Amino acid sequence: MMDPSEMIEVTEEQFQSDFDNYMEQIESNGTHYLIRRSDGTAVVAAPITEELEPLLEIMPEIPFDDAI
Repeated sequence: MMDPSEMIEVTEEQFQSDFDNYMEQIESNGTHYLIRRSDGTAVVAAPITEELEPLLEIMPEIPFDDAI
């Protein structure tokens, strides 16, 4: 996994407002984003690699909510 200091940091608002473009960069170029939320926490948006794939097996099923 890439070190967070090497990821491109954007706000959650920026990511949501241009979601399709960010996803294209992730899927096409392998770009990693650190998405900073308003409460100071962050999540990572990154391409699925062989290194990350096993994590999908242990993640709980979360129903999709388009309002998020």
